[in-house]
Amino acid sequence: MEELKNPLKINMTASLIGALAGVCLILAPMVISAISLYQFYFVYFGIIVIIFALAMFMFYRKRSRQFTEFITRRDQLLNWEYEEDQYVEFIGELNQLQRASNKKRIGILLLIIVAVSVLLFFLLSADMRWLSFIFFGFFAITSLLVTIVFPESFKYRAMVKPYITIIDKDEAYIMGRFHKWTKAKAKIKNYDNGSQAYKVLAINYEAMTRNGRMFQEWTAVIPDPKNPEMLSEAKRWVNRINKLSDENEAQKKEQKSWLERQFQKMTGKSKKDN
Repeated sequence: MEELKNPLKINMTASLIGALAGVCLILAPMVISAISLYQFYFVYFGIIVIIFALAMFMFYRKRSRQFTEFITRRDQLLNWEYEEDQYVEFIGELNQLQRASNKKRIGILLLIIVAVSVLLFFLLSADMRWLSFIFFGFFAITSLLVTIVFPESFKYRAMVKPYITIIDKDEAYIMGRFHKWTKAKAKIKNYDNGSQAYKVLAINYEAMTRNGRMFQEWTAVIPDPKNPEMLSEAKRWVNRINKLSDENEAQKKEQKSWLERQFQKMTGKSKKDN
């Protein structure tokens, strides 16, 4: 089998670049005399950026190790390899949907940014109103970059060769990304764009995204849905994913929270008393 590239390395590199940006923020007032009066703010935000970036680096390093372990078991898991024409066409359809969704979000976000900037302009003192323009410029540019760049980054990640899907009960490599979950809902469904119909294995799980923690669905197109053996194998793995998620959820409900255990100790209650 062709060797898979570790998709977490680019995230680790980006985190380190973010930490470097934080250091530059701290040093900027020392180099640029025009902003030396605002050194406190630059240091404050620089420290926040560094802490956040290093936390993300540690998170992605842990995920990188999990991915390495996951790949060592790939022969025991569900493996699908794709023909280039089929895979590229499917990714192109998903990329168009992603762009359309981002355009709607950016419109709402820009309205919010404008409203907050105007509010800041009137709330701040006359000599500090320039901060409202910086706020608007920074977040407006960031939002536009996310709208333009993110769809392309999705396509870039998904188009990394080899074109392959690997699925386990609580982990997966889909569209060039490593996924891991404790609770997920998997199913076989049809994806029809009007001109082309696909059958996919869809996995919906909760994860941290750029919009916060939310549920997202990732779809792995089935290479040959007319092959009964391949379709049966896909259904078996769907059942395994859902079964493990149900077991994890039941176990979670049975476990008492830390506060509940501390309360029991304080009141002198024990398991025998219950």
